[in-house]
Amino acid sequence: MSDNSDCLSVTCQASPNIALIKYWGKRNEELILPDNDSLSITLDLGELHSDTTVSTSSSMTCDTFYFDGIQQTKLSKRMQKVLDEVRRRAKNDQIKFVEIRSHNTFPASSGLASSASAYASLAIALTKLFNLENPQSTAAYLARIGSGSAVRSVYGGFVRWSSEGECLSSCIYPVEHWPELRLIILIFNSSKKPVSSTDAMQRTRETSTLFQARLSTVNDKIEKLIQAIKIKDFNTFAKIVMMDSSQFHAVCMDTYPPVIYLNEQSKHLIDLVHAFNKTDENETMKVAYTFDAGPNPFCFIREEHADEFLSLLKHFYPSNNDNDNVHKQVSNIDGNFSSINLPIMANALERIVLTKIGSGPKII
Repeated sequence: MSDNSDCLSVTCQASPNIALIKYWGKRNEELILPDNDSLSITLDLGELHSDTTVSTSSSMTCDTFYFDGIQQTKLSKRMQKVLDEVRRRAKNDQIKFVEIRSHNTFPASSGLASSASAYASLAIALTKLFNLENPQSTAAYLARIGSGSAVRSVYGGFVRWSSEGECLSSCIYPVEHWPELRLIILIFNSSKKPVSSTDAMQRTRETSTLFQARLSTVNDKIEKLIQAIKIKDFNTFAKIVMMDSSQFHAVCMDTYPPVIYLNEQSKHLIDLVHAFNKTDENETMKVAYTFDAGPNPFCFIREEHADEFLSLLKHFYPSNNDNDNVHKQVSNIDGNFSSINLPIMANALERIVLTKIGSGPKII
């Protein structure tokens, strides 16, 4: 926190989280109360994160918001709701207005959980700036009413968001629990998705006949997944995560009109992962995928198999981008993979991100 005259400022950095068991559906739109529990991994701050600086002074005459240095014409309803709640809780009613400056290191609104990192960093910065009581639970609440999944980015490691009680989040295992787990994110399309998650969730609740069936399976999957994480059983972890991703997108397809987030590259990657796993003679799962509300897969893999999988990606998604450092690092495809009968998709990838589990947000 910096103090220059009566100007106060706090900057917080937070990363997105990737849902292992998806949150989809709100029983209360205003407070963003989820229909089901969800489980996620918070990413490391190194590659993907949001930086949010919140400042206040007596000379400010209105709230202002800058995204990537460009002043926005008005605050969104959710951001205004967060600020209203902060004012309600703040002890110093002389401080009335704030300036918010936010920047993402990755594309927004493309299924990469940018709203989670953005609102988590905003919530923590506001909580620190105004010295709000019960900072952890307060930051989680503020993050949630901004963007539901942001409640999970308030913590690092493996995080569970409860659909009961106060509907807040908690860390169930810290980053140190499974340090060899890695994430490989394939960005096939960074464009804004055609249907927002908010609109799609509401449409699903109103029209999908599979929605209630999905809800009935979630808690059992979460308990089994937590046990797999506890003993680092990657085979069980991989199967549950991939099946939940498929079920989530099946519910989206069952929505009317259908909500289709996956594209041809997404489907190709799904086939590639299953073919790659079958090449192991011991039937050991090497990699698992999940897709949020977008076409870009998040692949979970143990560190020992990362280079092998990156080699496979280089072969099937060759890039002409000489600056693609990940593609440069890997070797040619191994002969063991010649049995994988899938087409080559040249220049299908915009970017590959190799990252790991993160320890959570920080004030910088």
